[in-house]
Amino acid sequence: MAGLMSGFGSFTHAVVRAVPQSLAKEALRTGSQEVDLLKVREEYDEYVSVLKHRLGLEVVELPADDALPDSVFVEDVAVVCGDTALITRPGAESRRKEG
Repeated sequence: MAGLMSGFGSFTHAVVRAVPQSLAKEALRTGSQEVDLLKVREEYDEYVSVLKHRLGLEVVELPADDALPDSVFVEDVAVVCGDTALITRPGAESRRKEG
């Protein structure tokens, strides 16, 4: 993966958004499987820990927003390369307020 990323320079920051309570019942999904919110939060904490401690990134953590159940996937709505940020327009209407 490092070889693929080398053309983009070095990374110094990561933006994440905390897991909202609404993720369990209101988030978009393709199946009917139950969401274990405790497990999701544990995985999120591990993800943030890897970004900070293994990759040495400065992590900017946005607060959870129950009005936006899918917003934990903050990387879906913004792509930053150098000094340029591209804000996307999610296809699902329920995700459009995230950007």
